Amino acid sequence: MTYETYEPVAGPAAGAEPGPWRVAIEYSNKGQAKPPTIVQIGSTEFVNHADALATARRTAFEYDPPDPWSPQGRDVFRDGPNGFLVVIQGATATFHMSVRLVEHLGKV
Repeated sequence: MTYETYEPVAGPAAGAEPGPWRVAIEYSNKGQAKPPTIVQIGSTEFVNHADALATARRTAFEYDPPDPWSPQGRDVFRDGPNGFLVVIQGATATFHMSVRLVEHLGKV
């Protein structure tokens, strides 16, 4: 039996346009709080994919979500051409967040 494999490389390659691009941050909301996940989409729009990706990379290293309350360190991983997975070690638990580029396609 074979299974399809998900490859997180679909989407625009680095340097690809059109855009405009915005940086989105997704993280868990303080344990059992509701809603369970918070998504923040930056208001700055980038015409250039490379500039947007540089901002997302900086955000992955610098943004401090509410958990953990006592961060001990973080590992940042490239997750395809448009984003980063961030694993943050806390004093008693490990948390993660996603920082990626998004392109607004419209509102219904």
